[in-house]
Amino acid sequence: MKTVYRIINGNKIKGRLHPNGGGFVADTACVDETAYVGSKAQVSGKARVSGEAQVYGEAQVSGKAWVFDEAQVFGEAQVSGKAWVSGEAQVSGEAWVFGEAWVFGEARVFDKAQVYGEARVFDKARVSGEAQVSGKARVFNKAQVYGEAWVSGEAQVYGNTKVPNGLNGLTFSCCSFTATVNEGFIQIGCYAKTVAEWLAIKPQEAVCLGLPEAYHAQYKAFLEMVRNYQKET
Repeated sequence: MKTVYRIINGNKIKGRLHPNGGGFVADTACVDETAYVGSKAQVSGKARVSGEAQVYGEAQVSGKAWVFDEAQVFGEAQVSGKAWVSGEAQVSGEAWVFGEAWVFGEARVFDKAQVYGEARVFDKARVSGEAQVSGKARVFNKAQVYGEAWVSGEAQVYGNTKVPNGLNGLTFSCCSFTATVNEGFIQIGCYAKTVAEWLAIKPQEAVCLGLPEAYHAQYKAFLEMVRNYQKET
């Protein structure tokens, strides 16, 4: 197979053109013959593309990332680091999945959204706009994170929850309970308090307010996330 070169991040990379699509595959990368790499796409580093996965448009898969099953990465999207994209998931637009993040199932990450850290986005979840999902956060079921929303720490967003721009209206679900941000206050059940007030509540006090002790750690992670967001904005 003919050797070709590409300049990637300022470095001259040796590789070949993939027989299925004609895209660039570095000699250090591994791409199955059954996978598709479009003519303007690039797979470099020690990245893997396997199964019937597709990388096309001007998309890039690099580092030790792995795209497999029937997953698709396209547009100007990037998958790097040790990230995985699998199942029937799609990463598109200018989205970026990196770190040790996983996107799988029928999840969609698009526009300029970012998923990183050890975050997981799966099922039929959607992350779009300039939203960021990071840390050990989980976004799943039919949840939507969009606009400039930020989900991090150990927060979980699921069900039909929608997390819109900024903090106002941000809803965090945990089983049959929800917490909503509104003008600097967090409403859990019938009670509205500041982040500091909620964080000061002990587990046994939370039970009296209708927040089961078993769920307190997850709510605390949510509150810490909100507090950190407020510090940065």
